[in-house]
Amino acid sequence: MMKILRYAVIVATVVMTGCASTHKSHRSAHANAELNRQQANVWERIRKGFDMPELKKDPKVDYWVNYYAARPQSVQLMAQRSRPYIYYIAKELEKRGMPSELALLPFVESAYNITALSRSKAAGLWQFIPSTGTHYKLAQNWWKDERRDPVHSTRAALDYLSYLYEFQGGDWHLALASYNWGEGAVRRARDRNASQGLQTDYLSLRMPDETRNYVPKLMAIKRIIANPAKYGISLPNIPDTPYFVEVPKSKDIDVSMIVRLAGISEEEFRLLNSSNKRPVMLAQHQPRILLPKKNAEQYKKNLSKHKGELSSWQGYTPSSNESLASIAQRHGISVDKLKSLNGYGRKQQNAVAYQTMIVPKGTGVSPTASPSGIDTRDIQNPIAASGTMLASNQVNMPEAPALRQNNTAIRLGNPSTSANRMIVANTPSVPTPSLRASTASSDQEDLIGSLVARSSVNMPNAAGARTVATNAVDRATAITADYSTRQSAGMVRPASTAMYAQRSPSPMVHTVLAGETLYSLAKRYGTTVDDIRALNNLGERSIRTGERLRMPGSGVNS
Repeated sequence: MMKILRYAVIVATVVMTGCASTHKSHRSAHANAELNRQQANVWERIRKGFDMPELKKDPKVDYWVNYYAARPQSVQLMAQRSRPYIYYIAKELEKRGMPSELALLPFVESAYNITALSRSKAAGLWQFIPSTGTHYKLAQNWWKDERRDPVHSTRAALDYLSYLYEFQGGDWHLALASYNWGEGAVRRARDRNASQGLQTDYLSLRMPDETRNYVPKLMAIKRIIANPAKYGISLPNIPDTPYFVEVPKSKDIDVSMIVRLAGISEEEFRLLNSSNKRPVMLAQHQPRILLPKKNAEQYKKNLSKHKGELSSWQGYTPSSNESLASIAQRHGISVDKLKSLNGYGRKQQNAVAYQTMIVPKGTGVSPTASPSGIDTRDIQNPIAASGTMLASNQVNMPEAPALRQNNTAIRLGNPSTSANRMIVANTPSVPTPSLRASTASSDQEDLIGSLVARSSVNMPNAAGARTVATNAVDRATAITADYSTRQSAGMVRPASTAMYAQRSPSPMVHTVLAGETLYSLAKRYGTTVDDIRALNNLGERSIRTGERLRMPGSGVNS
């Protein structure tokens, strides 16, 4: 009888919560027709594809909206990082009839950093750990790691999310919880609630804090993307067109040669081809080469005109019991260099039979000064894969603290857990600074700043130039912390005093302090971002520290 009751509760919950979140889109025929048209930008496409139910009456969503809105530079940088990938992801979701909110999931998973690597070895935009990546046919070997391939990893992520959606009875919130926590853990939590006669939806389950905050973070990003002006955030103008295309390849080719023929930087190449781990792409591996669409024709034209070798390296497949010394001698390279180039240990004497190696083309080629500029000293050994089958171990944001009534300050979560620390994988040719979140426990520390503003990769902007990420958020945080100290010492009058609260016939003038945003000022003075912009003729620009702004109505909220 208890078993029947348990499954009756699950069925009832699915009926109540699942019907609003089905894999087959509930968008109208008109909405689908709209998506077939060219949109003003990619953000408009994503907004029109929203089809996931809200988390109603969940204070954690409001918390994370405030958290992100207080850090507009970080949100803008993550959005800028999405430029090469987000159109492709949005279109793949449309093909499958899946909600476009999922195109925002890499904001939560990896801050849209293609090289992101967590301490549990979760990698790429979608943060697949090795075992889950293998299960979803993402190759991970000495030559490549397809968890960092934007096409292959997106296919795997959408396959996995589709499976989780069906596994959890057609509930996207539970599917997302499963992506973070594991489908088995979520199913056991549902069974436990059902056996006690409790509801089995996302908000009713007992789960780790990380998972409990996971869906609210996505819903918060959704709100901001839906109406960025409300929160004082200007999103980058990303065209509603493909950013990259795949180009044909039939011969071995050095990465440096691809870069030269396409007229792009190696950093731009790595943004699209981070899965490649070696300085040469062998034709026998049938590698995927992705290039910015604007450079693809130039690459094809230059390739057709190129005379001579495309690669100074070649693959060599050793036979059984073949010594490394004999291979090195045959190809004019020292044994030590051959071992370093191919990841062999110092004491290894024989090559691994039938495992392709990199060797110089011809004899007498210097492995540290090749014609294409490849430096073998930059090549690093592969990292052994391990882990349990979870897509992510959540590396990006602090968890929300307990919510207190009448607390208008945006408080940061505890960053001390290892799950909240992120590092960036080393690629052979592009040195990348660490993206490790700080372990300090100060409430004033901007952990998004640590994650995002210390970013590694120069991102292309709309004109094709590169925008360099800076530590602006970190600097703003330090100033904010200093302001808080001065405020507590009585050097700055609190906003709730009579001086600020009293209305006057003309608009009050507010001097912008470090860390303040249009959204925080609108909440403080009981007005809207649009009204502040209009009254001060701000247009779309951001406000500056020290700037004097007139406040509409001046109804101060303490």
